[in-house]
Amino acid sequence: MTHGSRPPDVPALLRLLEQHHVRFILAGSVAAAAYGVEVEPGDLDIVPESSEGNLRKLVDALEEMEARPLGPFGAWTTLPTGEKKWVPRETSDRELADWKPDIEDTSSLDHLYVTRFGNFDVVPELVGTYDHLKERAALRTLHGFELQVAHVDDLLARLTIPRREKDRNRVAALRRVQRGDQPC
Repeated sequence: MTHGSRPPDVPALLRLLEQHHVRFILAGSVAAAAYGVEVEPGDLDIVPESSEGNLRKLVDALEEMEARPLGPFGAWTTLPTGEKKWVPRETSDRELADWKPDIEDTSSLDHLYVTRFGNFDVVPELVGTYDHLKERAALRTLHGFELQVAHVDDLLARLTIPRREKDRNRVAALRRVQRGDQPC
């Protein structure tokens, strides 16, 4: 079965990750929402813990949610400025259909997926790995789930370099949270 790109059913995706005992840090727009930022998420972003056992659980969850990479495939490159940029490559429909995750290669999981619960994004290195982000992650409750959420500073680092017009309001709201001007 194939699914089209659509906003995430956040509670359903979180429930599935919890059922599979996947360890992750919540990132992206849903993390901003956990801090009280009003945002309509286009996907649910997670930074998974990278042990083989946890990645196996994540792969099982991806299979249950009927996840398929949205494509195209590509790779992250580091620019001379130190910024990371996604560089897509030509990707055939056949490559997308034949995709299989490799738990020994976390980059094989680094995709935006379409699932039966909407868009879901696995980002093994957002502004750092799970181990890096966990040091400052905040425990937040969202949709009845207690979650490790990337620190506001880490969310801002991802949103401000490079600056995208679509992130302007989210950055402003996260800056208010950072200053303590907006309750979390």
